[in-house]
Amino acid sequence: MKLAANISLLFRDLPLLQRITQARQLGFSGVEVQFPYELAVSDWQSALQAADMPLVLINLPAGDFMQGGDGLACHPQRKHAFRQALEQALPYLDTLQPEVFNILAGRQPLEYETQACLDCLLDNLQFACERLADYPLRITCEPINNLDQPRYLTPRVADWTRLAEALQQPAFGLQLDIYHAARMQEDLTALIKEYAAQLAHIQFADSPGRSHPGTGNLNLDDLFQQLAEVGYSHWLAAEFPADSHEDFTWLSHIHGIL
Repeated sequence: MKLAANISLLFRDLPLLQRITQARQLGFSGVEVQFPYELAVSDWQSALQAADMPLVLINLPAGDFMQGGDGLACHPQRKHAFRQALEQALPYLDTLQPEVFNILAGRQPLEYETQACLDCLLDNLQFACERLADYPLRITCEPINNLDQPRYLTPRVADWTRLAEALQQPAFGLQLDIYHAARMQEDLTALIKEYAAQLAHIQFADSPGRSHPGTGNLNLDDLFQQLAEVGYSHWLAAEFPADSHEDFTWLSHIHGIL
């Protein structure tokens, strides 16, 4: 397993591209960023090459989701916007070559029934899988808890399972965020065992509170050991808010147990 820093949330006191170097200096092996689109592809490429760091994951542009809106992927009136967002992402996928491309399902619009939104999401995921068939990456649709994000359409891993069964796309993998699963009171040990073959990416934060390991009640050491036992060899990404001057001794501890 390799450790990545989510630089959308970590080192938030630094300019975005400087966070790549900070991650490298602290001992991370890669970085992920939620939405890289405010900066030019060439700027990202230069910064990543200068730090000798891979970009592990990016999200599809999500419309108004981060501002509290419904987003794109499950909104029946926003299919055209979804396809435009996918085209916007292509230069970043072409040049930066992330291993994982995450599509946020979004919030169920109040004016639509659940099934209509699920059908829309499936159509959009199918389109994305076909459009990106020649790209060497995994496509994910991360379950996000609906306590922090009310009306989120796919809050549980079981929701991802239904999508995967309907899509039957080998590139469609499970992005498991330990924090979100814990917030939904999922059985993390059971999930790791059941979905070992489907796990494409892991993100972590302690819960409650979404902060660094040791601040909540999750036994992350044990969960990481379970991931090792089932043969998970991809990325573990730290995804929680922190400034660069905060205590990162937890990182040395994780390095010691991996």
